[in-house]
Amino acid sequence: MASRATITLFHNPKCSTSRNAAKLLAEASDSTNTFTIDTIEYLKHPLTKGQIKDILGFLDVEHHPEVYSEFLRKDAPKAETVEQVQEILVNDPTMLQRPLVVDWEKKKAVIGRPAEAVLDIVKDL
Repeated sequence: MASRATITLFHNPKCSTSRNAAKLLAEASDSTNTFTIDTIEYLKHPLTKGQIKDILGFLDVEHHPEVYSEFLRKDAPKAETVEQVQEILVNDPTMLQRPLVVDWEKKKAVIGRPAEAVLDIVKDL
């Protein structure tokens, strides 16, 4: 039997979009049985600088600089480099645009705005 993939959901349970994304992922996991969900409440367990750098790479920020603004909430300080995003999120994890879903194995990430966008990461599982 093939092993199930694990995807990580960086989640804020107080955010309705994040809750909707979590529900969609849980339903997809239950119906396909192809992946499990590692849910991380990023306000309790903030992303590390290394995770931020990796995720921005997965989102191909080098060729799509608009990802810098999409990765952060609209009211976050402006960022134009990986280092600036790291500094913003290390100082204030609430500035992360959520929900955020990552498949570390396949080096893919999706920002869940709208919530249904998170399903893009499980299409090929």
